[in-house]
Amino acid sequence: MDPSHTDTRTGVSSMCTHSAITQETFDNAVKENREVFDLNEKDALEETVHQFESQGVNLSGILVKPMASQELGAIKTAVEKLVQLQKTKGSLETVNETLKEITAACDQGVPHRIAAGKADAYRVLLDTYETFNDKDARTNVLKALIALMTKQPDLLDVRGIEFIISNLKDQRSDPQLQRLILKWTKESCVKHETNRQQIFDSHIVDILKGFLIENTPIEVIRETLSVCRALVLDDDIRVEFGRAHEHARVIASETLCSIMTLLSKYRGEEQLNVDIMLTLTALMVRAEFCKKVYDAGGIDLIKNVMETFANSDKIIRQGFKLIKSLAGDDECKEHLIVKGYTEVLRDSILANMESAGTVTAGLAAIAAMTLRSPQNSKALFDAGIPEVIVAAMKHHSEQKAVQKAGSWAIRNMVSRSQYQCAKFIDLGAEEVLHQNLEKFKDTQYDVKAALRDLGCNLVFKEEWTGKGGALTTGKIRE
Repeated sequence: MDPSHTDTRTGVSSMCTHSAITQETFDNAVKENREVFDLNEKDALEETVHQFESQGVNLSGILVKPMASQELGAIKTAVEKLVQLQKTKGSLETVNETLKEITAACDQGVPHRIAAGKADAYRVLLDTYETFNDKDARTNVLKALIALMTKQPDLLDVRGIEFIISNLKDQRSDPQLQRLILKWTKESCVKHETNRQQIFDSHIVDILKGFLIENTPIEVIRETLSVCRALVLDDDIRVEFGRAHEHARVIASETLCSIMTLLSKYRGEEQLNVDIMLTLTALMVRAEFCKKVYDAGGIDLIKNVMETFANSDKIIRQGFKLIKSLAGDDECKEHLIVKGYTEVLRDSILANMESAGTVTAGLAAIAAMTLRSPQNSKALFDAGIPEVIVAAMKHHSEQKAVQKAGSWAIRNMVSRSQYQCAKFIDLGAEEVLHQNLEKFKDTQYDVKAALRDLGCNLVFKEEWTGKGGALTTGKIRE
């Protein structure tokens, strides 16, 4: 990254907000501060960290504190030992022990992973996999790669991508090895848009689709779904515009039918159902996909799963999020009511009232289902949803996310159904909302929208008066 200018006080180059730097750039900045300003190692390090952080630079993948020489030496020794074992075709027992040492070191934290990466562990591990045709050794290699590249995906290169694709294509591969390769693939995609695009462009979707069938082991299916979700992330702050939407469009087009078949087949598998719901939610980026889920009988299947696992916080929370996504399509929104989701929403929120996260997701689903839909609002009103909304907001009075979602649920319920206002006010909604105005300053817009549509007395702040003053200040220039 080209620096825009150099700070005259510290010598550190100014970077763009939310940018990232390499380990070499950071080390050079520390060295420069130490030499130019005659700082000791500790002061130079602290000053460099402060300067980069003040410029919004992401230091999550940087070794900001030098490791103890003993720890660093142990990692280098293990990697070098692995190189020698490849040359001499050493015993598998020693190979596995050495691989476990590297894995244990990387599991200690990001600094240890960075040190292992600098010791060329990535290349050596790939060489080890190719050298030793043994299941245990290859299993340990993949575990070491996962430990090495968790939160350090920059190590992945063209060779690694070719390794992933070729081994996933190999129909003779052991399911355990496939599962670990998929897990490594997922870790390589997290917070790294370039890796995601290169892996996607290697036609991995065709391979993933082949795993989403009934006779695939459940653990392999789960890891396959996690890779699908990782490919549609948009979490790399180094990239202004990613391709998450395009990836989601292609993956949904290719896999939705297979995923719905799996949901029907494995309705009794709780963890797999959680993964399926997570994946479906991530893929619902277009109305056509919502309709595709409906056409495949998905609305009935999702309801059945939520009823089967009514007391499972994970299932219910993901079910609520999926309902919210499906409600983005007006036709699906109507179908949800016809299929009896009013009772599902009511009963599921009440059964999981102690979980603030699940309650938030449930209220958000209500808000989505009632947005610009007085028919849905009436159905939910008749099912006793107002009592549930207000009860949830009172029960989690200190949870900002619950209050915000509740505000929008109230607002959407009453905005085109004014006859419901009296009911909400009788239940104490006005009092709760006014309390939130004082407690949660950054949600005032949401709270005021609910109060306004309830017909409550409310003082609005005029942001601009047209008199030449700055916004929100009320001051007038002389």
